[in-house]
Amino acid sequence: MDRFTTHEIRHIVNACPLFLHIDSDSLHSILAFFTVHELEMGAVLICPEQQNDCLYLLLEGQLSIHLSCTTTPPISFLNSGDYAGEVSFLDHQYPSAYVVANKKSIVIQLHRRNLPRLYDITPIIHNNLLRILCRRIRSGNNSLLHSERNAHIDSLTGIPNRRWLDYAFQRERQQCDEKNVPLCLIMLDVDHFKAYNDTYGHIAGDSVLQFTALQLRKHLRPHDSIARFGGEEFVVLLPNTTLPEAYEVAERLRECLADLKELPNTQPSLPCITISLGVAVLSKQDVLASLLEKADKALYQAKQQGRNQVCLHSEA
Repeated sequence: MDRFTTHEIRHIVNACPLFLHIDSDSLHSILAFFTVHELEMGAVLICPEQQNDCLYLLLEGQLSIHLSCTTTPPISFLNSGDYAGEVSFLDHQYPSAYVVANKKSIVIQLHRRNLPRLYDITPIIHNNLLRILCRRIRSGNNSLLHSERNAHIDSLTGIPNRRWLDYAFQRERQQCDEKNVPLCLIMLDVDHFKAYNDTYGHIAGDSVLQFTALQLRKHLRPHDSIARFGGEEFVVLLPNTTLPEAYEVAERLRECLADLKELPNTQPSLPCITISLGVAVLSKQDVLASLLEKADKALYQAKQQGRNQVCLHSEA
């Protein structure tokens, strides 16, 4: 391909797995089937409404990937040496996203009709294409895994959220049933949290929740689980724990905050808070909702009795 200099060819080979392990003569023959295209900033290279017949290799510039439309924030970017359109290029399906030039860019393009000719030149190109496709699949799987993890984590406190609690409860219940050991649950919330927010502001309130989550996790046992249930409420699952033992755990959690006078590392200094806790033990007929309800009744009792204390749910 005459339009490429030796330096440019070397750059393409070094940056692109598509040309890995291909000798110089074969590479020149392969590049003859590629065409060069300049893209102005904002140009749409690929869109879900149109069939894509080409594989694109970005030489210069940057491309952005958008899901629903080109005006939504990009979900990722492609830089020099990256590919675009490889999945739809190989499976003959419509693309699943928009690919847009994020700045002035240069791509080289291979049309699908020329792919058999490349296979005739060297079978290595076939293996390299499969490698590229596998890399894209793995990247997609990693993105899904990252999204799934984020979906179960509370963004403010960094601990699991209510959605995760459903899964954790089913897991812990099954294990406790198999081992024939008890499972307890603690429901707790920050005392007078609304008044704290109103007095010191929502940023201070956020700091309280973050510190509370940190302290609770720090004083739990390794096999215990904690989740932010909502607002200023937290839930703790205690597997292989009797009700008296769960009371001791709850008291330890209460004391780790009650013993502090000020929230550490805040300017200006902020007063610390106390928590009220309700504890319940799982019975055979309980589901998560009924166990939560029992712990919530005990929590309500702790509040009615003056807060900053632990109450146990009574089956009577």
